[in-house]
Amino acid sequence: MVTPLRGTLLLVGGTAALGGTSLLISSIAADPIVIAALRCLLAVPMLLPMILWELRRVDRRASLPRRTVVGALLAGLALGVDYSFWNTSIGAVGPGIATVLLNIQLVMLPLIAWLSEGTRPMRQLALIIPLMLAGVALTAGVLDVDLAQLRLGGVFAGLAAGTAYAVYLAVIRRTAPATTRPASFTVLGLVCLAAGLAAATASLVTGGFEIPAEPLAWGQLLALALLGQVVVFWCLNVGMTGVSETTTSTLLLLPGVFALALSAVLLRETPTPAQLLGCAAIIGGAWWAAQASHRHARRRAAGADPDVTSGPGRHARTET
Repeated sequence: MVTPLRGTLLLVGGTAALGGTSLLISSIAADPIVIAALRCLLAVPMLLPMILWELRRVDRRASLPRRTVVGALLAGLALGVDYSFWNTSIGAVGPGIATVLLNIQLVMLPLIAWLSEGTRPMRQLALIIPLMLAGVALTAGVLDVDLAQLRLGGVFAGLAAGTAYAVYLAVIRRTAPATTRPASFTVLGLVCLAAGLAAATASLVTGGFEIPAEPLAWGQLLALALLGQVVVFWCLNVGMTGVSETTTSTLLLLPGVFALALSAVLLRETPTPAQLLGCAAIIGGAWWAAQASHRHARRRAAGADPDVTSGPGRHARTET
């Protein structure tokens, strides 16, 4: 089982690597949805040696029950939908607004937990969510965007991407097997295969799947598959099973902070005061959410959590 500390460290490591992928993606000369499909499909053969090694050492019936396999495929489909809508949103409203819209997962993930399990979100989220979304907006440079020029279709695409991302996270978490030796590489391989096929289908439907011709682009795609799929999503898939939805959703806002730091170090881009303020809001909100979640966990473990209320259609208790 993954402890809360290990889960938090894995999520932070995964979001740091995810922040680095944004710089890599921006340098690849290919259609964004094609990049999304290839990063997933190229990750599958990279994972194959680890999958074969893993399948020799685990009890397949315990580590890969049908529920986990189906969950991995459904989660991969949701991730492919996320990638497709995300790239559509970037083209329609720009990367700054699209980043803010994608982070609707901060709201959707605790909401999914409430609707599916009756786990009521913490009251503190009423303050934490606006704080962190404001931080994301400032970090993404939304103050420089002309909101009057926004295209409604791009806004809906961004919200759909964030919702699909939340569904991916929720499904992976809820279909994880109850064993101390999960087949995490195998699950990730299924996720990448399903996500790649979903994104490739979206690319074909929207205009054709054009394979990059430049060797440099293929080298960048291989690096993206290793960093952005194998490393990032292994960390996220394993880490999120050790922490609550609230902690997961808040820590997943950190890539913007890491991307800004990497841009400053590698590209010599100086962040604006507004962006630094946004980073501080994101980090402060993540710390606040983690502390509040740990306090609720201790209260519940001690049997002293008095905040038991009725959720939508079932008995509910406060989020941990």
